[in-house]
Amino acid sequence: MSHQEIRNRFIKFFESKNHKIIPSSSLLPSDPSVLFTTAGMQQFKPYYTDPDSAQKNFGSLNTVSIQKCLRTSDIDEVGDESHLTFFEMLGNFSFGGYWKKEAIQSAFEFITKELNLNISSVSVFGGNELVPRDDESAAIWKSLDSGLKITEGDINDNFWGPTGSEGPCGPTTEIYVDGLEVWNIVFNEFYYPGSRDELLKGTAGKELRPLETKGIDTGMGLERLAMVVQEKKNLYETDLFESLMLLLPNGQDLKAKRMIIDHARAIAFLLAEGLSPSNKEQGYVLRRLMRRIITQEHLDQNINLLLILRNVIDEYSGIYPELKRQDMLSIFESEKGKFGKTLAQGLKELEKIPFINAQIAFKLYESYGLPYEVMKDR
Repeated sequence: MSHQEIRNRFIKFFESKNHKIIPSSSLLPSDPSVLFTTAGMQQFKPYYTDPDSAQKNFGSLNTVSIQKCLRTSDIDEVGDESHLTFFEMLGNFSFGGYWKKEAIQSAFEFITKELNLNISSVSVFGGNELVPRDDESAAIWKSLDSGLKITEGDINDNFWGPTGSEGPCGPTTEIYVDGLEVWNIVFNEFYYPGSRDELLKGTAGKELRPLETKGIDTGMGLERLAMVVQEKKNLYETDLFESLMLLLPNGQDLKAKRMIIDHARAIAFLLAEGLSPSNKEQGYVLRRLMRRIITQEHLDQNINLLLILRNVIDEYSGIYPELKRQDMLSIFESEKGKFGKTLAQGLKELEKIPFINAQIAFKLYESYGLPYEVMKDR
């Protein structure tokens, strides 16, 4: 089953269950407390406290979307078998239209009937001094499959949110296929007037309070789901990455190849948002991603980054028309030209240094933008 068929099945499945299809929101969110859109629920965040607006704006209390997302917290891990910066999140949402039973039943039906997969286990929130154990979800799962393995997780694993500086949050149930988590269902029944870090620390003066209307928020990464459906060993063997990986030299380091393809996807989508590389915030992240792969091209002249970017655009522009912006490649070429000269100087300086410590590495990065992964191999 191709990634495109997975997309289509997901959307049609929830459309048949009276969910309004909502396009992906921008990667650059309106919430000033976060740099990028990291989850499908971010564009729906206001509706958990104002469900009447959802009915007014969407004509429904239930929505479904495929959201483009960007996460940079694990950027240095990209290149292994599981970490990505850019990914797509399949999600269904409800702002008072239904609750745990319907959410779990729909997820079970989609995974086992639409995708013909076996659920190996699920997890539920095990409870703490603030929120009781989620026995209701466990009972619903058992009613669907009496032999299903159910585990319990703590607030770190089975309690999601809030995103940003405050927002809705709640216990979760997670679905595992072949031991891999593929779907997270969040039961937004609380509001927390602080960040997730503050919640975990138990910041004084800030407490969970029940939402007037309970809501559903689910997230399922398309890349990870495709890996399971297509029975691949890792994300980069799926049809989302396979053709792009073939554009890179055979002898190149596998982790570097994966990093280049991942970053190229992220760069293309950030450029499509109208973002330009800079020294600040979102532009800084874009510049960092660009410089990491430009360095790889500088070290291996067989790499053609423009070809890779064109293929990313061709692959996704039918789904995301914003990728057809005419100036995207010229912006990348401009940054490549500027950085290329500085990079060459930095590599010459690196050759002169007998050993690298943290202070020297920082100086080379600050002066020449030399990525850490180039220096650490010395």
